[in-house]
Amino acid sequence: MVNSKVIRILAILIQVFMASLSFASGGYDNGTPAGKGKLDLDITINPGDLSKEWPENLDEKGQSYIVWGYGLNDFFDFHGYVSHGADGTDQIYYGIKYNFVSTDWLDLSTATGLRHITSRTDLIFPQLLYTIKLPQDFDIIGSFTNVYNTKEDNNIGQSSDVALRIPVPKSMTPSSVRDIKIAIGLFKPSTRDWKPSTSNWYPTYSIDFRF
Repeated sequence: MVNSKVIRILAILIQVFMASLSFASGGYDNGTPAGKGKLDLDITINPGDLSKEWPENLDEKGQSYIVWGYGLNDFFDFHGYVSHGADGTDQIYYGIKYNFVSTDWLDLSTATGLRHITSRTDLIFPQLLYTIKLPQDFDIIGSFTNVYNTKEDNNIGQSSDVALRIPVPKSMTPSSVRDIKIAIGLFKPSTRDWKPSTSNWYPTYSIDFRF
């Protein structure tokens, strides 16, 4: 018999999934380290990436992606993401994140890494990633990153994102997971491969798990 907690979690995920405006193009990290030997996973599924029946303007935008952070110690994470764009563009990013500020209300980290996209490799540096801790385990997360095209030896520009993370009640969280949060926010891309048609900012969401 399926656990009632799992059913309730799935119901929440479906509601967020349907309310996400179908773009699901997102930032990929925050300022809080995973912790030594612990794993963070953030998952986004873009509805426009699942079916060709969606309107064309939705089908050609957004990404589905998985973001990971694994704690090498309490300050350094091996982090990265893999993504698939609705337009067929695939990416993989991997790098090292260092947490240099950690207080009761703020975490700040920096990171560097490589992104492989189409026929080129980009250096993602410098980066500033942040988590602003709010009461009741809510938080505001985001990042400012610079993208450098190593193939053409020029700077592509900066991307940024910001999101509010909403905790899922502990009573609805499986015992195998430390916590689950739903992040809803905005993302501004930097890459020249993606030229926003109507706005520089796109709505985002993700489901964030800490193990």
